[in-house]
Amino acid sequence: MKTRTFKSVLAAALLPLVLGASPAALPEPAPSPALSCITPVEGVTWIHWTASGQETLERWCSTIGPPLLKSSAVTPGHITRLVVVTWNVHVGGGQVEDFVKAHWLDRENTGLVLLLEEAYRADDSVPGSLTKGLKVPAAIRPQPRSPDVVRLAERLNLSAAYVPSMRNGGAIGAGEREDRGNAILSSEPLSDVRAITLPFGKQRRVAVAATVTPRSPNLPALRVVATHFDIGSSRVMQAEALGERINGLRDLPIVVGGDFNSPNGLRDKAVQAIANRVSMESCGEGRTFTWPQKFNLLAFLDFGRFDFLFSNLEASGLTRQCRTIDNWFKSDHRPVMLTVSGGQGDLHSLLQRALQLVRE
Repeated sequence: MKTRTFKSVLAAALLPLVLGASPAALPEPAPSPALSCITPVEGVTWIHWTASGQETLERWCSTIGPPLLKSSAVTPGHITRLVVVTWNVHVGGGQVEDFVKAHWLDRENTGLVLLLEEAYRADDSVPGSLTKGLKVPAAIRPQPRSPDVVRLAERLNLSAAYVPSMRNGGAIGAGEREDRGNAILSSEPLSDVRAITLPFGKQRRVAVAATVTPRSPNLPALRVVATHFDIGSSRVMQAEALGERINGLRDLPIVVGGDFNSPNGLRDKAVQAIANRVSMESCGEGRTFTWPQKFNLLAFLDFGRFDFLFSNLEASGLTRQCRTIDNWFKSDHRPVMLTVSGGQGDLHSLLQRALQLVRE
């Protein structure tokens, strides 16, 4: 067996053991009816897609709060570039404000869209009671910790679309209860938010999509999607289901970003399921996920690239540069950043890029 093949097989076998998942054969996905526990929110459309386990999904979603859609005041003026970042922020471990300070250098001319996985919310919208005997996901509460997604959007003056996927621990007291999921934070106006329920595998997963309308005559409105797949074999089923839903979102240019939990990196079946629908951006090949210290010896294996960006922006004649940020900003994932400009770019863009590289 070739070394690379051996590494890929070994990686796929060890990843669920390291992170506590048990791969299982799951049925093909099929459309399902709406969940009765979902609270309608104006501006958010639900798209349901699950293989089985409607009762399980009901229990999981009864433990979380409703989606959040918040608009911030739009800064007057026009932008010439748009930065789209995908980042798993480890339920508050990632220091988002520090990242924004370091990488959103030219706010006057550059728009920012953050696709955040493992964002969290901590407020009274999260239910204060749980069904007796119901097991919920364990709490992830790293220290130090960034503000929750509501406070983060307020402090950064960004619009926000947040859709929780699951409870963050079993605490029910005021000021203690939390949920976690995917979020889109944007300096540009957000609209037409879609919450896309994925097939249930190990955990409930909901991707979030929205239309971003840049304040620019040279940048088109585009759809952005933030997603996070299961650890284990069900990630492939979830990616395939999302890939099918992406087809219905391609009336506008689209950018898809997320944490794929992909033990085979760029060659992983979940990654390829999306790449078959939307082209993968060239953002690097190195690891984007750091292991707990005791697992650092596994670094020789062929996994660790979990975070990806995909787009069809080239067809719109847009210039793009994508890269993986070296700094973890105290998360367990690295941010991956795509810079988009109209046409072939401009001198100002090149100067800002040079300044950013010097500061890093």
